[in-house]
Amino acid sequence: MNGSDAYRANAYACVKLAEAVNDPYDKVLLLNMAEAWRRLADYVERQQNEVGNIRGRAVPLTRT
Repeated sequence: MNGSDAYRANAYACVKLAEAVNDPYDKVLLLNMAEAWRRLADYVERQQNEVGNIRGRAVPLTRT
């Protein structure tokens, strides 16, 4: 499991907990936490894609 998968699993766990609690404050708190985990997963994926794109590019050779 990579980083973004683990973060998405945490988001899912927060959503499931939010479904199980009765207190409205706790429910909102857990859903906000789930959203934060999801955003972190998205961020990590974007960063990994950018690094992959950079590594996949041919670096032009210049003559000096």
